[in-house]
Amino acid sequence: MLTKVKVLAQIRKIAHRDITTMSEAPWSVVKEINNDIQGQIIAIAKVLGYKWNGKIYMPRHAPPINTWVYLAPDELVKEFYSVPEKQGIHVGYLISRPRVPVYLNIKGINRHIAIIATTGSGKTWTSIVLIEELLRKGATILVLDPHGEYVKIKDSIHRLGTEYLNSVTIVKGHKDQEGDILYRVSIKNLSHEELAAVAGIPSNASRIRTVLHGVKSLATILAEAFNKPKMLSLKSLRILTESAITAMEHKSSLRTFYTRLSHELRLRLNLDLANLEKNPGYAERIMNAVRRIWLGLKRDADIGFDLIRYLENLARIGVYGSKTISLEEILKPRHITIFNLSGLRKEVQDHLAYNILSRIFKARVNFKRGLKGEKYPYPIVVIVEEAHRFAPPKSIEDTWSREILAKIAAEGRKFGVFLVVITQRPSKIDPDILSQCQSQIISKIVNPRDQDAIRDASEQLSQDLLENLPGLNPGEIVVVGPLTPAPVMLRVRDRVLDYAGRDIDVVKEWSHYPEELHNLDSIITRLRTVLELSLGVKALNHVELAKATTQVISMNNDADYRAFKKAVELVANNSIGKVRYDEDVGLISGEVNGETVEIRLSDGTWKCSCGKLDKPCLHVYSVFIKAVTSKVIDVDQLKKWIKLRTLNMLL
Repeated sequence: MLTKVKVLAQIRKIAHRDITTMSEAPWSVVKEINNDIQGQIIAIAKVLGYKWNGKIYMPRHAPPINTWVYLAPDELVKEFYSVPEKQGIHVGYLISRPRVPVYLNIKGINRHIAIIATTGSGKTWTSIVLIEELLRKGATILVLDPHGEYVKIKDSIHRLGTEYLNSVTIVKGHKDQEGDILYRVSIKNLSHEELAAVAGIPSNASRIRTVLHGVKSLATILAEAFNKPKMLSLKSLRILTESAITAMEHKSSLRTFYTRLSHELRLRLNLDLANLEKNPGYAERIMNAVRRIWLGLKRDADIGFDLIRYLENLARIGVYGSKTISLEEILKPRHITIFNLSGLRKEVQDHLAYNILSRIFKARVNFKRGLKGEKYPYPIVVIVEEAHRFAPPKSIEDTWSREILAKIAAEGRKFGVFLVVITQRPSKIDPDILSQCQSQIISKIVNPRDQDAIRDASEQLSQDLLENLPGLNPGEIVVVGPLTPAPVMLRVRDRVLDYAGRDIDVVKEWSHYPEELHNLDSIITRLRTVLELSLGVKALNHVELAKATTQVISMNNDADYRAFKKAVELVANNSIGKVRYDEDVGLISGEVNGETVEIRLSDGTWKCSCGKLDKPCLHVYSVFIKAVTSKVIDVDQLKKWIKLRTLNMLL
């Protein structure tokens, strides 16, 4: 029995055809046509299908010629895109029918989601709306936030209702960040390659890495043998390295080095290696570790001081130590955990993302399969902002995070770990990960390479939809995949929660320029006063001021004036984070634009993670100027270190 159904189609193109230009009309007819006669209006539509028993089907045959076409009523369109009430999440309204709300099917998240849009097109706005809906459904949500854009959610969470007041946790990736809980990673669980990478040791610094491998191995043995977990801390690794440097005096042989190192460990840590030499299981392992340290130091013991500086830089982050934070401290149902990774070096961001994602995946596997180890009982949605930073193709960059993200993309649905990857550059994401995100939420995309990447990753994005992407306005999106019964174009609804990723108000920002000029003058005046008093000179002009600053930092006046000038501007604009001063060793340290800086006033040396070596860089100048002008260090302290440095040179 035949049943009549209402087939829905979407008009994709409207064209006007002038009858006088029709090729099939002979000239004898055309010349007699009245000029007032109208041509034909032709509309080209794409059939979307019809709904039957809650599912959408495509008709097997085209409608017969002369079949009437009607404007679909709103109720029919609403029913066509509807999903079961318990599964629906309200994200917006049809672009062509602003009165028709669109609900996506939350079950579609099982197959992962990609949110793709150019900067300023509303991808973060869309993710905030998605977070609001997921919270209402009771989800456990983790956001990897490399720029701190989502931190503001906590200040506005009350707008969702009083029941959500305690449903946001900010996890800090650095001890000096604002947040609720500092994430912690146990060094015990890190390989020496991981530890070297997060410490920022270059891959070609083989001797430093060799010493680190030996020190880490020795610390592991001591922690196990003497039941001292704190041996696997950055402080203990530094003490072991210092002991090794002392034991290496006069280029000792391996046996002499071992004897002296044992003596140093008794003095510094009250640990006697002789107690372990009788145990064959420990004796061989200890000797292997000591041999690695000796091999790394035997040509130049100063390599050990380089390692200490890397370890001290890592210690300032505060995350890496002898303990690990439990997942249940930071993950809860109907709760969003924002992992704030802003201000960290890219290598540290990558490793922390890898660490928490690996733990989450393993905890869910352990729970589902009843295995031993850390468990988490609830499904988790992981939102990865700037996903191209963490999961680029292997041909572009090798990252720790990519492998675990690929594993979650391939197997996560079986264990209740679901991905939402967000990016403005889909061509810069590993294609295997992107293709596993079967639902795609796409806004304006103009770059042809990015359009090709989207086409390759999506089986449901037709050419006509792809052609619409460059013309989408901010806040307008195309949704394809299991999230929706059929591909749909909609405008995202207003969000409730705040975020910090919006465009700046340039008129407002530029209005601050006179104030910044005043700040600039104040910075230069303060810096000039301190340096004139510290160095015993007078009337420094701008060029001389740059040379004097360089002299204090590095014992010479070979200044990079352009870098110095830019550093003064950064300090005047309050673009430099917190700086620290260790009075005991004369060390100024801080972070600038993700780079870590150390300035040792005691010996006139400096170091920056950007790798510049010939002259102080922008970051070094910035940290020093900030320390001086914000009174972190005063004139008397500068005088002391300059005087001490001069005496050491004379001796």
